[in-house]
Amino acid sequence: MLDAAQALVVSDGAARFTLDAVAKRAGVSKGGLMYNFPTKEALLKAMLERLVTHNAAAHAALTERLPDKPGRSLKAYVMNSVRAIDDDDRVSAALLAAVANDPGLLKPASDYFAQRFAKLSRDVPFERAALVYLATEGLWTLELLKMLPFNARQRARIVRHLLKLADEGTDE
Repeated sequence: MLDAAQALVVSDGAARFTLDAVAKRAGVSKGGLMYNFPTKEALLKAMLERLVTHNAAAHAALTERLPDKPGRSLKAYVMNSVRAIDDDDRVSAALLAAVANDPGLLKPASDYFAQRFAKLSRDVPFERAALVYLATEGLWTLELLKMLPFNARQRARIVRHLLKLADEGTDE
């Protein structure tokens, strides 16, 4: 059901995201869907929690592949965020639109962002971690919205610089 909900929000957008549409896409009755997700808000919350879990796992896997030195977690975050836009990213954008009227639904994502930044900035100076984090989030957002003002070569230069900043660890 969550797969169907994600596919629906990617293909049809937040405006057409209804329990009826999700049930139809999942091939279940609306009652069957509502047994697991009694409200649209419950389904949206489950989708957000699933995205947070998936993103955390991807970050952890990338972190493990990098040398164990300061800045490793921050570098893995940049690498995970600058990859090609995929369905998870499109789902994230559509979910943000869907939950815009109920900020309480963003609590799992908000908590995850706070915990993630605390972890990313643990072994590098706050200012460096914050700048890398904000630049990476901005790059991701502009790419998702198809508003990135940089060509591919310029983007690659930005990514290289962000990775270099993340990799500099605790040196001031």
